[in-house]
Amino acid sequence: MKPNRPVAGFSSPGPFWTLVAHFIRRILSSEGDQGGGPVGLGLGAVLAILASPGAFASILLADKYSPLLQWLRHQHLDPFKASVSDEYFFVVMSMTITGLIMVLRWNRLFPDRRDFWNLAPLPLPIRNIFLANFAALFGLALLFAIDVNAASAFLFPAVVTLGSHQAAAFFHLAIGHAVTVMAASLFSFFGVFALAGWLMLSTPRRWFRPVSVCARLLLVIALLAECLANLFFQLFSGRLPTETAASLKLLPSFWFLGLYQSILGIAGSGAASLGRQALLSLGAAVVMAVIAYSLCYRRHFLRLPESLETMGSGRVFRIQLPECILRLLFHSHFERACCGFALKVLTRSEQHIMFFGGYLGLGLVIAAQAVFEAAGQLVPGGMPSSGLLAVPLMIGFFVISGLRFAFDIPAALDANWIFRIAILDPPPDPRPIARKLMLWSVLPWQVFALCPIMAARFGWPIAIGEAVIVVALTIVCIEIVLVRFRKIPFTCSVQPELRQLLLRILGALFAVLLVVPMLASAEHWLLSEPARFILLAFALMLVWYLLRRYRRDLSAIDRALTFEELPPAAFELLKLV
Repeated sequence: MKPNRPVAGFSSPGPFWTLVAHFIRRILSSEGDQGGGPVGLGLGAVLAILASPGAFASILLADKYSPLLQWLRHQHLDPFKASVSDEYFFVVMSMTITGLIMVLRWNRLFPDRRDFWNLAPLPLPIRNIFLANFAALFGLALLFAIDVNAASAFLFPAVVTLGSHQAAAFFHLAIGHAVTVMAASLFSFFGVFALAGWLMLSTPRRWFRPVSVCARLLLVIALLAECLANLFFQLFSGRLPTETAASLKLLPSFWFLGLYQSILGIAGSGAASLGRQALLSLGAAVVMAVIAYSLCYRRHFLRLPESLETMGSGRVFRIQLPECILRLLFHSHFERACCGFALKVLTRSEQHIMFFGGYLGLGLVIAAQAVFEAAGQLVPGGMPSSGLLAVPLMIGFFVISGLRFAFDIPAALDANWIFRIAILDPPPDPRPIARKLMLWSVLPWQVFALCPIMAARFGWPIAIGEAVIVVALTIVCIEIVLVRFRKIPFTCSVQPELRQLLLRILGALFAVLLVVPMLASAEHWLLSEPARFILLAFALMLVWYLLRRYRRDLSAIDRALTFEELPPAAFELLKLV
């Protein structure tokens, strides 16, 4: 039989570009993808989602630069100088999105054991495998950098120069914007890439995975904290920190803001030096990434057969509780097994550690900011301010909502058969399992840590009252988030639905910005007069009754235990959303 030949006019890709395509597919695949079917959104949907923040932000800024609105407000803006504060937002957004993509794909930056067994037997030099993987990474870096900034590179200059009526002004601003945000994206990409390579070179092999997880968590928290701080402070207020403190000059985002001002020709001596520092830092990040990648690639590739894909190995420290205490904590051996499985997932699964740790870390950053703001409002011997009372509520909300989101991420779908065959008839209610995990995560520090701290500062009556309110609100919050919960944590196959994800994000923002401050104000009002706790008891009883009634009115299907949660059928939604 003759071998297949390429059709005339078409040539099949060579071995090198086949390797490049392989590494691109591998980087974009999910952590647990083994070729068993679709595991997430397609590349087109991902690119559309990444491009949307820049487009929406540019459209929202039309209110600031509209010539008609400026005339009505009796304002006159210099578009080049006024755009500096808004350009800082786009620089931070570009660096954040690119950095988060790199952190989430951290484990895909280097080949894994599956690549070794597939590629090592082939007559391919390691040099070609290295170049193909690097070409795939660099190509994706350019693709994501262009996609994240493409919409804003056109819309933002167009919005800023609405009243100029000069094409030269538009192109001048567009070039400065495009160069700045692209350079910021590439700096973020190569910076994370260099960090991964140098950690692999300097960290012992047995400690690399836990150290890399800690580094990724810190990166996620830092990127999200800077992005959210910039979003809520600068974008909504239209102001930019003008302090020339050394701490601000250490932020890479300010370096690229100086580059932007230098391109526009409005930079002072300080901004011009920051622009030069941005270019030098970008070059240094590229050089360090290439050197680290070159040094550790061969060693990493050859040691893949000896590596382990788990967080760690060896004996795990465990505490064996007495049987009498276990019987009080768990109603059945099945419940005990489910809680043990969930705790191991939360402490050993890198995917879940990254998600929950980053989410909780962001909450801790917001809570720390609230503590610093409330510290200046403390009066000796007085009542705690509502800002200080909001801190435990904020932390509790992030712990509970973070666990609720993490419960939907399956740990090992190929192994959930053990839970299926262990279920008796009638199937158990999975809510007590999730409820106990949430309570164990919040009650110990709320009772044994928060109460003594408040007592030392404000006295035991206020500390006990504050602890009672926080614990009661925590229990109600847990019941609210579990009202429709019907799965064993980490065992249910869930198909991602964009509408549900957006609703959860909006719900979290609504709770952080409105609900928690309102509850903190109500808590301050209750603590000022202990007799008002009677109103709190009636309100909690009413909420508890409404939740139980809502749960009782659910259909049997909506209350039944499930191992595969499917989105609503398309014909039920009529394709209207």
